[in-house]
Amino acid sequence: MSGLTKEDIGYENGVLGGVVSALKVFAAPDDKVLLHSPTYMGFTNAVLSNGYQIVHSPLIKDENGTWCMDYEDMDKKIKENQIHVAIFCNPHNPTGRVWTKEKITKAMEGYERNNVWVISDEIWSDLMMNDHHYTPTQSVSEWAKQHTAAFYAPSKTFNIAGLIGSYSVIYNKPIRERI
Repeated sequence: MSGLTKEDIGYENGVLGGVVSALKVFAAPDDKVLLHSPTYMGFTNAVLSNGYQIVHSPLIKDENGTWCMDYEDMDKKIKENQIHVAIFCNPHNPTGRVWTKEKITKAMEGYERNNVWVISDEIWSDLMMNDHHYTPTQSVSEWAKQHTAAFYAPSKTFNIAGLIGSYSVIYNKPIRERI
């Protein structure tokens, strides 16, 4: 990723641990968090067990059966629920949807319009099949780069989940230091 320095990379005790650390920076107890559904159960447990509420924006299937974000629903839910943080999964778990640069850009534009911080789980980024191409969430715009905390781990790629460790990429220095 362009402009990545070693200072932008941090160690985390697992992706879900990083997600919770970021939630504690971006949200207050009982705040609502936007997630797409279907939702990875780890997110559900991490959000609820740490005192936050979940607001789902369901993914919808298009005419080809491909999972898609419903941008109008996302915008509506953010506004109605005064949401300040969203958990984004890129590629999406559990659907396996690999988001294109255009789809990520459109989502980030909606988050930007609504001043929503983004926590992006990118743990599946190394496992692309069928000529799909992974686009890092932070790469689609300068706003996304500065307002997204992204979390990665070698556990899926190398089947070493027992090691627990993961890493973050956070370009925004004050946010990185707090997380």
